[in-house]
Amino acid sequence: MDLVNQIKDYVEKITPKLQERFDSREKLLLLSREVIRYAGETISLSHKMKKEEATKRYEMTLQKLKELKEVVCNYPELLYGDVGTAFQEVAEASVVYSIYFDQRVPTGEELGIPDIYYILGIADAIGELRRRVLELLRKREVEKAEQTYTIMEELYEILWELEYPKALVPNLRQKIDSLRRLLEETNHDLFLAHLE
Repeated sequence: MDLVNQIKDYVEKITPKLQERFDSREKLLLLSREVIRYAGETISLSHKMKKEEATKRYEMTLQKLKELKEVVCNYPELLYGDVGTAFQEVAEASVVYSIYFDQRVPTGEELGIPDIYYILGIADAIGELRRRVLELLRKREVEKAEQTYTIMEELYEILWELEYPKALVPNLRQKIDSLRRLLEETNHDLFLAHLE
C-alpha cells in the first residue's frame, strides 16, 4: 500500500509540470501555424513586388518567431514537426524577401534559427526563385532572369558542398537532387527565351 501511495504522491507532484508542458505544446503549435502563414504571405507578397506589405508581414513573422523561440527555450524537446517547419519557413522567407528587395540576408544565428532548419530554408528559397525567373521571362526581362538564375546556382553550389549524413541534416540530399532538376529546367527556359 505504501508503494501505491508513493506513486500517487509522485504523480500528483508532476501533474502541474505535465499540464504546463501540454499547454506549452498547444501554444507552440498555434504559434508555429502563425509563423508559417506569415512567412508564406511574405514570400507571396515579395513575388508580387509589394514591398510595403511584404515588409509588414515579414516583421510580423519575426515577432511571432520571437514568441516561438521563448517557448522552445523552455521546452527544447518540443522542437520537431510544425515547430521545425516554422523555423525553416522563416529562413526561406528571409532569403526570398532579401533577394527581391535587395536587403542583407540575416544569418541563422541572427534570426535564432537552428542551423539545420536554416539550411533547409535556403534550399526551399531556391525553388521559390524559379518562380521569379519565370515571371521575369514572362515580362521579357531576360537579363534580370539570368541574374536570378545565377543566384539560384550559387546557392545550390553552397548547399551541394554539405556532404553530411542524412541524420545530421534530414531531407537535404533529396532537396539537393530536386534542385538539380529544377536548375536544369530553369536553364532550359532561359535558353528558349534567347531563341525568341
